[in-house]
Amino acid sequence: STDAEINGTTYQIGRMTARDGSWVLMQVLTKILPVVLPNAFSSRLPEGRVSIVEDEFSAVQGICLSVCRYYHNGAPMPIFTRPNKWLAPEYEYDLTVVMGLTVKAIVFSLSDFFADGGLNGLLNSLPQAPPSPDSQP
Repeated sequence: STDAEINGTTYQIGRMTARDGSWVLMQVLTKILPVVLPNAFSSRLPEGRVSIVEDEFSAVQGICLSVCRYYHNGAPMPIFTRPNKWLAPEYEYDLTVVMGLTVKAIVFSLSDFFADGGLNGLLNSLPQAPPSPDSQP
């Protein structure tokens, strides 16, 4: 685990399991990053794919928040448990903390994959998407 600070409060960020991390990684690569960085992914993903929907985002965020803890009297305490239970209800309406923890959990759990060249290996293993019928050379 690692500690992260958001708005002056320190939180503990744990690692996702390999299976949860794999699923989150695929959601990030196929549905989140293509929206944020469309030029990097447009030639490798099929046209007409659906971006992330609310249930999928809730599942990603639930996985992320379930590995996060706040400190109470020095002891790490869970904030959230899946599928949708706030163990620290004061965070339910704190968008800044919830999104900050979500991003930090993704970065902490997936950073080794990116640092070890996993993204390049994955992208290189994907075939180029065929040109759309509308595109002309």
